[in-house]
Amino acid sequence: MHRIVTLTVLIAFAFSSLAEAQVDPGFVDLFNGKNLDGWSQRNGTATYRVEGDSIVGTTSEGSPNSFLCTDKVYGDFELKFEVKVDSALNSGVQIRSQTKDDKPEERVNGPQVEISTDGMAGYVYGESAGGWMTPDEDRKSHQHFRDGQWNSYHIVAYGNKIQTWINGQQVSDLTHDERFQSHPQGFIGLQVHGIGAGTGPYEVRWRNLKLRDLSKFESLYNGKDLAGWKTTGNWIPQADGSLLIQPRTGEKGWQRYDAYLWSEKKYKDFVLDFEYAYPAGGNSGAYFRVGDWNDPVKQGIEVQILDSSKKEGALGSHDHGGLVGTEVAASKNMSRAPGQWNRMVLTCIGSHLQVELNGEKIMDTQLDKTAMKDRPLEGYIGFQDHGQPNDIKFRNIRIRELK
Repeated sequence: MHRIVTLTVLIAFAFSSLAEAQVDPGFVDLFNGKNLDGWSQRNGTATYRVEGDSIVGTTSEGSPNSFLCTDKVYGDFELKFEVKVDSALNSGVQIRSQTKDDKPEERVNGPQVEISTDGMAGYVYGESAGGWMTPDEDRKSHQHFRDGQWNSYHIVAYGNKIQTWINGQQVSDLTHDERFQSHPQGFIGLQVHGIGAGTGPYEVRWRNLKLRDLSKFESLYNGKDLAGWKTTGNWIPQADGSLLIQPRTGEKGWQRYDAYLWSEKKYKDFVLDFEYAYPAGGNSGAYFRVGDWNDPVKQGIEVQILDSSKKEGALGSHDHGGLVGTEVAASKNMSRAPGQWNRMVLTCIGSHLQVELNGEKIMDTQLDKTAMKDRPLEGYIGFQDHGQPNDIKFRNIRIRELK
């Protein structure tokens, strides 16, 4: 009997471990491309249908705003989709939204990322929740949204911050404590706006709806001090929650390893997500699986951080996003201009490394097939102090450990 019980426990443990190992830390499809399973309508009488690879919403004269909403709720997440809307129609995507007692007939309320052709696309509105969340002084008209064409949206909601991009251009970087307190999580909803009498019908189309769950990430930098980190370098917390590396006078060169910023904890398999802004010519690096922070070049792995914004032609492994010390370079130059925020996501599972830069996958490689094959499988995470004049800011440093 004891052996049977033990065997049963071992089998259950094995299946549990296998299921955990197969958890996808990347994007999942919100729309299956065939039907509206997983979605339910709340409010209004607009109609929603599947046409080809798209969800199509059509206005209904006399109807209030309508919303096709996910049955699941999400808190911290990254959302990508493409949208095309008739010029005369205003639309939007609800995030972290809710209805009273979760009843579908009750009024949808919560943050909405605007979809429109009036120059306000991408800003954040509080649908039945206080009006514009993006302050008036920050809502500057722009032309990033292309009328009559498919437009790619990218939304990151993490804690009290909501960031949005349209067609690769950042529109909003909003911090809103009040709305985060009232709406920390909720459904995602596709809006068909109400229309005036005698107008329409109009349509809005969505496709390639993909979401990455960020709820299992933990912040590595608390925005206030260097708790959890070790360094002798001049890493200075900023009032806006970012972290500035500002080498002291005379601090030059990259071999001052103790001046790098090192995590106190070691990590094995993970997704590391962070942002940074470099000056013209700025140089740094993201290190991981460093066995000894006194010798990161031989005892760790580095992905290059470098102002390659003016680089033309083929990229090398020492250009932005490359795997330093190998022949593996970024497949595409996604470098933003100096002073702008870049976002890098490193996913490392066993020997498999993927690198995303500013929303594009730029590397997918097996470390055991490179010069990094003898590096530790577990180690510290670090950011490089390359010395003067490399003043670089980091922010939103978060990690998800994978078992």
